[in-house]
Amino acid sequence: MLMLWAWRDSLRARLMVCVILLAALGMGTVSVASLAVLRIYLSNVADANLAGFRDAMVHRVAAQPAPVSQDSLSFLPAEGTYVALLDSSGRVIADTSPRDPAGRPIAPPDLPSPVPPGYAADITGVAAAGSPATRYRALVFAVGAGAAIQLRPDTPATPFSRVVIAESLGPSERVLFWLLVADTVTTIAALAGIALLSRGVLRVGLRPLRDMATTATAIAAGDVHQRIGVSPHHAEIDEVGDALNRAFDARQRAEERLRQFVADASHELRTPLATIRGWAQLHLHGLAHDPELVERAMLRIEGEAARMHGLVEELLLLARLDQGSPHSTAPVDLGKLATAVVTDTRNLAPDRTIALHTADPAIVDGDADRLLRVLHNLLNNALQHTPAGTPVAVTVRRRGSRVELSVTDRGPGMPADVAGKIFERFYRGDGSRSPESGGTGLGLSIVRSIVEAHAGTVTVRTSPGEGAVFTVLLPAGDQMLTLEAGK
Repeated sequence: MLMLWAWRDSLRARLMVCVILLAALGMGTVSVASLAVLRIYLSNVADANLAGFRDAMVHRVAAQPAPVSQDSLSFLPAEGTYVALLDSSGRVIADTSPRDPAGRPIAPPDLPSPVPPGYAADITGVAAAGSPATRYRALVFAVGAGAAIQLRPDTPATPFSRVVIAESLGPSERVLFWLLVADTVTTIAALAGIALLSRGVLRVGLRPLRDMATTATAIAAGDVHQRIGVSPHHAEIDEVGDALNRAFDARQRAEERLRQFVADASHELRTPLATIRGWAQLHLHGLAHDPELVERAMLRIEGEAARMHGLVEELLLLARLDQGSPHSTAPVDLGKLATAVVTDTRNLAPDRTIALHTADPAIVDGDADRLLRVLHNLLNNALQHTPAGTPVAVTVRRRGSRVELSVTDRGPGMPADVAGKIFERFYRGDGSRSPESGGTGLGLSIVRSIVEAHAGTVTVRTSPGEGAVFTVLLPAGDQMLTLEAGK
């Protein structure tokens, strides 16, 4: 029973059954159709024979007025054919004995007695005597005046007015029977051959799936460098294998990013924790007697705790963005947000020249708080990584169905390899782990995550000595598109 269930659950077995059933259905349909066509053909041949005999008989009577002999009547029809002569009242005055191809007599057609006028005027099916099944194709026709048959040499000729001709369907049925037997035998043999051939073909065709299962099992067991072999023919199985390889690669990259993220987060948190612990132990061991030293220790502890709190908040924000947590959606004028952020930054950094260029309205649908975070992070990044006095420009404008936000500085710029990594988490262009020289390394990662959560893109264009331009493109809000359509 278990083997039967396993066989039923096997993809190869189900495909074999489907192939055999489809082949059987197709071959059976062809056989039935061919038998039906052959049966119609044989029936038409019988009808043509009856019509030919009728024409010959009418011509014989008209051309030779001499009576027909009983012996000549027996030789007129072919084997399996029945001929009867009827007098004017419809009674049989002479007939033949139908025989099969082996010469054995067979049952004649079951005719009414007497045969009524108009009976079988058109070719019709007639049952055999003693059987309800149709065994003959029969035709009754009239002959010209003067038709007679000489039943015995010493008696006068007996006139007849109608002739019955009936051809047995037995030979045709035997042909159909043996053809059916031949079709059945050949169909069974062909299906057996198809089953054996499909078994081998499916074994070969499904081998890549078995290889995929083996590779996936090895990867699940820890061999993450295993990959599925894919041929360059781009067949369906190759597409599946390529998709699985991409999924495995994405999983491996995600795991590597997670490990790197945990390592970087641990490193970032270790520094403030070590500082806090060091100052706390200094006080607990009684080494900080000087009130100024104690105050300095408390300030350092508070500062490191605040920095650690900010780092944890940024990590939590990134985690929520990674999980795709929903954000509020409302019309936000990005130009007004930029104006507020630039005004605040000018107050905090009065020595910097920060230009602002906006085109109202510049409305997007999104979360105002998170978009404000994008502006703060981009502007702080420009101020932090450029020398004092370097001018910075913030531009908000419409570009078709999108709104463009750009932050431009004229600082030292970055080489291409650095620019390609600055949106990665905990990445610092100078390679430093010091917060004073590079921050936490999460600001631009947060920018990218927030922008992508708003169905937008963020890019950087920079080169050494040419400054940097950070560009954010966001879909325009429905309100702004409505305003544009109304113009």
